Amino acid sequence: MTAQTQRLDSGLARTLAARRDGVRDRLIIAAICAVAFAPLTGWAWTAAWLATYALLQGVERRWFAEPHNRIVALTLLALDSLTFGLLALMATLAGGAWGAAGGGVLLTAMLFNGANTRQRSWSGFVATAAPMAGYLAIIAALSWRDGVGFAPIVALVAATAVSVLAATRVWKGAAEGLALQRRARAEADRRRLEAESAAGAASVFAATAGHELRTPLSAILAAAEAIERAPEADPAVRSQASLIGESGQMMKVLLDDLLDLAKIDAGRMRVERTDFDLRELVADTAALWSAQADRRGLYLKLEGVDALPQTAAGDPTRLRQVLNNLISNAIKFTDKGGVTVKAVAGRLTEAEQHGDQPADWMVRLTVSDTGPGLDAGQLERVFAPFDQGHDSTARTHGGTGLGLSISRELARLMGGDLFAASPAGQGAAFTLEVALADPRGAAEPPVRDIRVLVADDHEMGRRAVALMLEPYGVQLTGAASAEAALDMLATQPFDIVLMDVAMPAMGGREACRRLRAAAGPNQATPVIACTASTGPQDWEACRRVGMNGLVAKPIDAAALHAAIRAALVRRDGKKVRAA
Repeated sequence: MTAQTQRLDSGLARTLAARRDGVRDRLIIAAICAVAFAPLTGWAWTAAWLATYALLQGVERRWFAEPHNRIVALTLLALDSLTFGLLALMATLAGGAWGAAGGGVLLTAMLFNGANTRQRSWSGFVATAAPMAGYLAIIAALSWRDGVGFAPIVALVAATAVSVLAATRVWKGAAEGLALQRRARAEADRRRLEAESAAGAASVFAATAGHELRTPLSAILAAAEAIERAPEADPAVRSQASLIGESGQMMKVLLDDLLDLAKIDAGRMRVERTDFDLRELVADTAALWSAQADRRGLYLKLEGVDALPQTAAGDPTRLRQVLNNLISNAIKFTDKGGVTVKAVAGRLTEAEQHGDQPADWMVRLTVSDTGPGLDAGQLERVFAPFDQGHDSTARTHGGTGLGLSISRELARLMGGDLFAASPAGQGAAFTLEVALADPRGAAEPPVRDIRVLVADDHEMGRRAVALMLEPYGVQLTGAASAEAALDMLATQPFDIVLMDVAMPAMGGREACRRLRAAAGPNQATPVIACTASTGPQDWEACRRVGMNGLVAKPIDAAALHAAIRAALVRRDGKKVRAA
């Protein structure tokens, strides 16, 4: 709506805007009425009337594009009614009683049409309806002149008055309904903005908390792994490092559950597509839980793993996450007997393949137990977030009640689904379906012999990256702030920059923007963002300032090597130095 239109009252301005869009419909109606009334009014006169009305519509359409005067606007509306109603008057003059009847019906219809289409403006309704009411009065007067008698005239006047009153009530009801709609829309918009604000605050909190927790957690896991890997480490120290690593993994699972739920709710969860050993993944995941099953006096059986394809392309991290959750739950809720993991795979036909990433296999992994099972009510709620079946579940077994809800969403993101069943007296069974593709090629080896600058305000974060890269001969330089990183980048050439996004004083994105804007030895050096916020909008914000890749915290060594390799390939257009 233009500034000139806004000088009119808002109701009239909206009426004019809507009327301008209805020119074609009015011309079609006018043409139909002209053909219908021409036998009464004469073809020549009716053609002249239609041409005049069409010309008036052209004037209206042109002027209503930029209306700026209330009097002119109301005059044009009244002139439109006068012109259209003239057809009814001529029908009365030329057609006698039948012409008067047809003209009266036409005027009444146009009166109600004005009530329905001018509900945003009382003045617009009056300007449109007054000429129609006047023509009805003229028809009554003409009938009196022709000597039809007093009683018919009284009936005609009464009918005219009732029509005007009814049209006014229709306008009032429509106007009140429109006002209610506007208030309801405004209230809905207010609630939506409040919800979006709350969701935005929750996302900011989740991202901030995730970053602050993932940084030390990355260091804990990387240090524990390095100690276990060290050949000179004392066996007792390795055992303690293993305990630290297991505890850190448990913390990571709890943190990941909360952040995964936030991502799923925001529609930001994504799955990857890499080659992995499917048989080894399933076997290793089951083996991971065998010790816990033994401690509880349970068996843990694996069936059908040899029937799976050896290697496949998909998201091994998410697949392992779902399978871990299913086996963990089965062991947790089983007191005697045991747990069976049964694997089945079938190659998909071309007709069965769907989605943006075609799949070649549908893999089904069923985790069944000999526990108490689930009743009908529990089966209905088992995938609801924070629902743990009974109030005592959290006290007895712990957990957040998020695992199964997240697992089902992940299964669907991987082109499959997650189902629950509980045959009477046979425990519970959860079947994971996931679509996988044939492998795309051998995994790339880690990068070697490159110069890397890692900018992170947490020393633990820098040391964790060092543990992942230095064993491969990577020359690593650390910077404790974005300002320090820019000083180094101004004088020393590097092959890659790993830039923490959330640093105090100056963030990683601002540092990258300044790096790209200033001439220097690293103006074109690839920069990889390291952040706990990995949604599409986060990546877009990084890309806009010139970053070339993104790795999620806590940093996975394979993901870090892959991101570095991809950035160097894009820069050089060739393979990078690798083992």
